[in-house]
Amino acid sequence: MNRRRIGLLMMVAGMLVGVARAEEKRAVQPADLIDIRGVSDVQISPDGKRVAFVVTEPADPAKPQQPRDTNIWAVPADGSEPARLFAGGPKNDSSPRWSPDGRYLAFLSNRAQPVGEEKEAKNQLFLMRTDGGEAEQLTTLKGEVLAIRWSPDGKMIAFTVRDPVTDDEQKKKKEGFDEVYVDHDYKFARLWTFSLADRKAEQVTKQDLEVADFAWSPDGSELALRASPTPRSDDLYWSCSLIVVRRLTGEILRTLAAKPPLSDTGLRWSPDGKTIAFGQYTPSVIGDWPAVVSAAGGDARPLLKDYPGTIRRVEWEPDSTRLVAESNERTRDHFVRIDLTTGAVTQLPVETALPGGDFTLSSDGRTIAYAYETEDTPPEVWAFTLGGTPRRLTHLHPQVAGWRLGEIKEISWKNRKDGQTIYGVLVTPPDYKPSQPYPTSVEVHGGPEWAWWSGWLGSWHEWAQLLASHGYVVFLPNPRGSTGRGWQFVEANRDDWGGMDFQDIMSGVDYLIEQKIADPDRLGIGGWSYGGFMTSWAVTQTNRFKAAVVGAAVTNLFSFDGTTDITPKFLRNYFLDIPFRRRAAYDNHSAMTFLQNCKTPSLVLHGEADERVPTSQGWEFYNGLKMLGVPAEMVAYPREHHGFKERAHQIDLLTRILAWYDKYLKN
Repeated sequence: MNRRRIGLLMMVAGMLVGVARAEEKRAVQPADLIDIRGVSDVQISPDGKRVAFVVTEPADPAKPQQPRDTNIWAVPADGSEPARLFAGGPKNDSSPRWSPDGRYLAFLSNRAQPVGEEKEAKNQLFLMRTDGGEAEQLTTLKGEVLAIRWSPDGKMIAFTVRDPVTDDEQKKKKEGFDEVYVDHDYKFARLWTFSLADRKAEQVTKQDLEVADFAWSPDGSELALRASPTPRSDDLYWSCSLIVVRRLTGEILRTLAAKPPLSDTGLRWSPDGKTIAFGQYTPSVIGDWPAVVSAAGGDARPLLKDYPGTIRRVEWEPDSTRLVAESNERTRDHFVRIDLTTGAVTQLPVETALPGGDFTLSSDGRTIAYAYETEDTPPEVWAFTLGGTPRRLTHLHPQVAGWRLGEIKEISWKNRKDGQTIYGVLVTPPDYKPSQPYPTSVEVHGGPEWAWWSGWLGSWHEWAQLLASHGYVVFLPNPRGSTGRGWQFVEANRDDWGGMDFQDIMSGVDYLIEQKIADPDRLGIGGWSYGGFMTSWAVTQTNRFKAAVVGAAVTNLFSFDGTTDITPKFLRNYFLDIPFRRRAAYDNHSAMTFLQNCKTPSLVLHGEADERVPTSQGWEFYNGLKMLGVPAEMVAYPREHHGFKERAHQIDLLTRILAWYDKYLKN
């Protein structure tokens, strides 16, 4: 048999195998998405040769209320060996941090024995040699250790500790005096240090300040802090200042930036000791931008005011003249280099796609380690060295290859009222046929300062791949108010929730109908948090949607502002003043004001312990629909906060969403 015929037969056989494999793939099920491993906190060693990271394992179905286990893994940065477990066990290990010489890895773990009368051990500081050996417990504090940073010389570790319950408070609680004195008796996160030489922990900040982030000065004598006056979420988000304290005493030496307050982009002290980089809110305290300030004092200098994207995280290059940053532009993320002298932004030849800015740099600034997800693969660990090509270091999700996944692509359209170009993501079913309209779900993101991305879209919170795998087109718009288009776009829905942002979304729906992608008679809409708000708003403004999923939704801005844990600053930033002085503005942008217009069958989902959007918001909407005779169901999940944690609840939520859409959009 000649080579040509053999080659032809092999090609045909390969095609048949490909067809068979395609036929073997199955639709994604809710439990599939919930049992995906998580990858986070990617940390490259100073010499750029090794990468440590955290893997969150699937929850144990036999222990439904127990948190998922987290373990620390390690892998060579050149990909020469497979990733392996570095520190793990029946308890949780997290926050790996390399010593400056790369010989040790400090980390947090609750593997210790409980302190005092506590039932479960809190996270403490541990140390482990990177060439092997047993982990050494460094702290045995009553409070929980929250975050850690090595000093530049490797002789100390700075960390924050949450104030513990005092013996007197514990005694009173046992006697039944467990009242909550609102806005009093705060438990602060305070700064501590641990000396490796004498194995001694000392408290640094004794004043009542919530330390949200911190960074060492290069000489180790000072630390920069992002600090708020209380641990309340409202203060932590919108009242943080940048202060510098003396390491030995905790004395506040100077305040470098207070107005506008700091955002959570992260503190980074330059290697030459002259400059501190941080995130700063815009004057309206909605959008933010990176900024720098002299470590000695002076005015902060905002960076990239005209940049058409959103910077999520920055790291200094060794010469202290440039920053490497992770940037969200439209629906994709990139690494960029920022020149502090010229303000020039240069895109590096490597793409990422993970809305969290999870990356670190080697000491020489040449190698980046990062978490990266693709359209058909959940997050994995990758590395990139300047002059080379990106390399994948882990393969943690082999099961995904057997799933029928939708195709993801970025799309754009124009708002029909003002012509503004809007971007978003479209996910089409695996067997999608052009010019054949499909049942379509619009999923609106939370925030509103957030954005959908062209990456993995499958979790309890991202429903796109689940729905696409079952035959739906899923439309994920990024209307004005979203990130990825510059800070002005983030603020474009100020005092206008449900206005032009809603029009952005509906113009996108019209575009999909015109392109014969979406079936106008089989449209659904859903979302979580702000996405829930927009869903509740949409079904009170139009009857075009045949089904709605209202998740953790703000439905009444007036009552929400008086009950959320982020009052009074959050809505005041958007609506210019507190609700008592602008009642009409709050009411005119609330779904409850227009509820009598709703005809859309609505599934209301909410966590019973949600402090961010209290469950009463869901009850108002659900009970109102029942009074009006509109088909509605509500499911409240015990113990769940704004973000769901328990496996059974996550599976139940996805199962109900799919069944709700199937009932009203397919039957």
